[in-house]
Amino acid sequence: MREADALYAFLAAEGIPERALEREGWSRSTRQNAHFAAKLLLPRGVFRVGVVTCDWHMPRALSCFRGAGFDAQPVPAISPPVSVAETLLRQTRERVSFNVDKLLTRGFSRV
Repeated sequence: MREADALYAFLAAEGIPERALEREGWSRSTRQNAHFAAKLLLPRGVFRVGVVTCDWHMPRALSCFRGAGFDAQPVPAISPPVSVAETLLRQTRERVSFNVDKLLTRGFSRV
């Protein structure tokens, strides 16, 4: 099951109306997720979105969604405490991932 399908099923079971939910299942990166979400939502006049992801990934996710044209609001999932080494590894990974993704998905920052 795709992550989008699992989250859709969870939110529907929690009482969120299905007409208020949309699934984006084509992306393979955060930047692509923002791009494809923009293609689905911006033409419908949906500009304000909540971005749900782990707290340490939030800055990159917000940058991608704001770059795609959204008024992106953070909805962070708080991660459990980790060591200083793990924190540095995550920060490095996020910086490298952002730059690599930017190179590989030119044109995805704006729809």
